[in-house]
Amino acid sequence: MANVTPQGGESPLKRRREELGLTQRDIAVVLGKTDQTISNWETGIYEPKMTPREFRKLCDLLQWSLADIPENFGPS
Repeated sequence: MANVTPQGGESPLKRRREELGLTQRDIAVVLGKTDQTISNWETGIYEPKMTPREFRKLCDLLQWSLADIPENFGPS
């Protein structure tokens, strides 16, 4: 999968999450974050602050390689 770029101002995180049938809560539980935190990432209110371990968990959950992680999780 090539580097993910948002289409039409859509959050690449939200798009991938929905492609996999995941909820914001699913991601939040795996990362030890709140649903609101994931929502804030998707809307671009906040940028993610994660440890390397959390990044690895997110990549595993979303079936992304490190190269697939978008530069911005919010809409462009």
